[in-house]
Amino acid sequence: MAARLPKSLKALKKQLLKTLPERIAGVIADYEEFASLQTPEDAKGFAAHHAACKAAIAHVELLLKLAKWSEEENSGESGEDLSALIAKARAALDTMDEDEEEK
Repeated sequence: MAARLPKSLKALKKQLLKTLPERIAGVIADYEEFASLQTPEDAKGFAAHHAACKAAIAHVELLLKLAKWSEEENSGESGEDLSALIAKARAALDTMDEDEEEK
């Protein structure tokens, strides 16, 4: 069951400040574990492994940006607002999907 979303940006930031550090640490640990696996020797497996690593790094980067955003007092005055971060995340995912389709 999905968690209820806060009704204001201030409440969302407060919620993110509580949950993001643990999630970021978990994603980094998962990335380190996956990246340390033996890289497949065949070209397709090699490309898939590296694409998965790239996706994990993009995920960490987005979580870090959300953490930074959640620490800002006025998201409209400093840094990027949430909609801009979401747009960047979608663009990054689209790029990764295109990379996978080319393989």
